[in-house]
Amino acid sequence: MSAMGIIGVGTMGCEIAHVAAVAGMDVLMSDADAERAAMGRDRALALGARLVERGRLAEADARAAAGRIHPVASLADLSAVDVVIEAVPEDLALKVAVHRQLDEVIRPDALVATNTSGLSVTALADATRSPGRMLGLHFFNPASVMPLVEVIAGAATTEDTIARGIALAGELGKTPVRVRECPGFVVNRVLVRAMAEAYRAAAGAPVDREGADRAVVDGGPAPMGPFALGDLVGLDVLESIRGDLEAAYGDRFADAGTLAPLVAAGHLGRKSGSGLLPGHAGGGAGAEPVVAAVYYAAALDEARRLADEGVAGPDDIDLAMRLGAGWAEGPLASG
Repeated sequence: MSAMGIIGVGTMGCEIAHVAAVAGMDVLMSDADAERAAMGRDRALALGARLVERGRLAEADARAAAGRIHPVASLADLSAVDVVIEAVPEDLALKVAVHRQLDEVIRPDALVATNTSGLSVTALADATRSPGRMLGLHFFNPASVMPLVEVIAGAATTEDTIARGIALAGELGKTPVRVRECPGFVVNRVLVRAMAEAYRAAAGAPVDREGADRAVVDGGPAPMGPFALGDLVGLDVLESIRGDLEAAYGDRFADAGTLAPLVAAGHLGRKSGSGLLPGHAGGGAGAEPVVAAVYYAAALDEARRLADEGVAGPDDIDLAMRLGAGWAEGPLASG
């Protein structure tokens, strides 16, 4: 099996390291210094232990995986790996700086990926000396559980690089969906568009938000309504993504000012203990089915736009929504 370098020991970096080690790869974990890299290894091992406790991983497999994860002192220690996945925070300038350093040390034939949920692969690749070998691999959180990986081609990404990225996802036990680069890729574009439309509809009439969520779940394939989902994602994270998508695509991603005041007040959803739920406006006035209808209509419209733009094929869009968002069927399946 090949060796993988992981840069960044936050949640996603540790999750991906665990997945790769369980798949039989030797994993070298790198961060700002050796101490942080060692902390990342400890987090990855703790993740394996939790999965054992929950019956999702055999103890012998967890022990074997633990022996394959190694912290390293610097990027220079990644010089011999076959593939590098960068998983530092979603800051383009930071990622560019990391990849410029990486350029100086890794093998010329190494596969290089950025784990991003929406940043431009093209902009990142263009800052390197070999943009053709750069691609995006968008793992979904938690990567130890979620089966989908969006494989994103930038403008210069070669077909060989894409093929290697798809093969790597399969080697890690994931299902790859090929995506042409665009802001939000597939799953985030569909979900955030639907959520923004639902928030606008709820802002225009008295709505019981919990009732609206029930109407969404009862009326279609989504496992969770837009208000509960927002609280789960984190309203600060969601507002950042939504704002970027509104800047890219316009008013169809506007949310009638729903999220920004909550974020400013520190109401970030589950992680802060307060957010969109519980939320009642005027005790409800029967508009909950309207919110559900708007939610699914928006998801269908955005999915059709993705297909029309050639970002991904209709079947792949539906597959991505099933695996990445937990929908029972994709929006195009019956649309």
